Amino acid sequence: MKTTLTPSFLKVILLGFIILLTTLTNAVAQNKTAELDKLMNQAHANGVFNGSVLVAENGKVIYRKAFGYANKETKQLLKPEFCFDLASVSKQFTAMGIMILKERNKLSYDEKITKYFPEFPAYGKDITIRNLLNQTSGMPLYQPFAEKYNLTNGEILKIIEQREALDAGIGERYVYNNAGYVMLAMIIEKVSNRSLAEFLKENIFNPLKMKNTLVGDAPKIDLKNRAIGYTVIGELDDYVVSHTGSTSMFSNVDDLFLWDQALYTEKLVSKKTIEEAFTPVVLNDGSLSNYGFGWFLTPEKKSVNHSGSDFGYRNFIMRDLDKKNTYIWLTNAGNAITKDLMNVAIENILASKPYEIPKITVLSELQKALEANSVDEAIAKTTKSIQSNPNLFMMDDAAINELGYKYLNENKLADAFSLFKFNVTLNPNSSNVYNSLGEIYLLQKDTVNAIENYKKSVALNPDNANALKVLKKIGVTTTDLISEVTVAAEVLKNYLGRYQLNENYSFTVTEDKGQLYIQGTNEKITTVYPMTQNRFYSKIITAQFTFNSDENGHIDSLTLNMGKDMNAKKVE
Repeated sequence: MKTTLTPSFLKVILLGFIILLTTLTNAVAQNKTAELDKLMNQAHANGVFNGSVLVAENGKVIYRKAFGYANKETKQLLKPEFCFDLASVSKQFTAMGIMILKERNKLSYDEKITKYFPEFPAYGKDITIRNLLNQTSGMPLYQPFAEKYNLTNGEILKIIEQREALDAGIGERYVYNNAGYVMLAMIIEKVSNRSLAEFLKENIFNPLKMKNTLVGDAPKIDLKNRAIGYTVIGELDDYVVSHTGSTSMFSNVDDLFLWDQALYTEKLVSKKTIEEAFTPVVLNDGSLSNYGFGWFLTPEKKSVNHSGSDFGYRNFIMRDLDKKNTYIWLTNAGNAITKDLMNVAIENILASKPYEIPKITVLSELQKALEANSVDEAIAKTTKSIQSNPNLFMMDDAAINELGYKYLNENKLADAFSLFKFNVTLNPNSSNVYNSLGEIYLLQKDTVNAIENYKKSVALNPDNANALKVLKKIGVTTTDLISEVTVAAEVLKNYLGRYQLNENYSFTVTEDKGQLYIQGTNEKITTVYPMTQNRFYSKIITAQFTFNSDENGHIDSLTLNMGKDMNAKKVE
């Protein structure tokens, strides 16, 4: 007998299906929330994370929590509402200020900066506002010529105007430069006749109800709940009023989520204007640069992001434009966080993939032991813990070195000596640890061991100017340590391509006029110089890159060393 389904019965089935689908969706979301909580709690316990985090999936917050102290002295605990210095995450707001003025026909992206800075040197007469936005101005960096850290916008402009030439041709290549965004802030102020703080408040923060966000252009930050900045070893490293436009904004995860969501709408500017901000730049040679208007772009994933680092603050915002997923973390513990590992873990959880929990930092294990033990006893206990399970630990050489200098500055020479020796044992491939050990040997009048360690430091980093200077002062000939290496163009071409470190991070190797460049995913481009025919080093960061060949002589991988080796397979 044939059965006919009535409309009411169909409604019941459909309703049941919707309820089942909703239940399954909620269960998946709850599972991701639980995994995020597991990740962040363990990261905090392992000494990697002290701050606030917010994760949203398809535009809905699935995780929001804070860990650790906002103020170590008063033991005030952090809450998600607390505000942090955004550092370079501020750039996207400065860029939006320019975008708003452009839509109001107050300026054009293609205007020359000399319209606003008529005294600017002739070398920069063709730099446009667009060049400043997408970091292709070729403008010289100001940091090497700065005599203090906390410069005002005017002081930065003055340094740039005293230079005699560009560092690169306009539109030739992407070079991350804070001075460009300082100048954009000054342009906003000239065009609007308002301070940057006033303009952004009136045109971005107030319309989006970002009540806990401001530009830090005054010595006193007028925010009720503000996280104090610290170094990785817990020393005070708080915000001091400085330049604006490139940095110096304060906000919290909730306001940044409001900002994230607004960028899917036309509350501030048109979607067309926002799309242009997220479009790769065509360079003079026809290649593309993936820095938009205050955002790093990953076109293949349809995502944009930016990180920040200033004083004791580190932060990150990632937006998946296709899935409308977002994650934001803000920290006040210096370089404690392992940014790439944390980001990969969060993205894998959102994608329901396996993820790796960041390892325990040796510093955190050491500091726990120091609470009730002498330095030598704490080192012995920490060494025993590492030896019992070395895979649990991250050998954070920079942090241990910083702790060693704390003791050295307190005239605790023996304790500093022990820490530096411990660091060399843990990180035998780090140039910096030998430099520090050489320094303390020299303070102890042990010239023989000082020379040996300084030489090891230079061998690992030929650009270690401090080690070379000390060796020359001692009377050691250094010419044999820094012999110039030339790599033929045909050899360099073998190294070009993309090298995959993990699912979400790769290195792209390029060459221009015999100079090799390496750029990590969403990172600044790094110029590298040859130590040998296949090993290169950076003069900006303590890192070496070795190109490896397979049995047939073809380049098949790249090894990054920043104290420890990390291998990336060649995929393109």
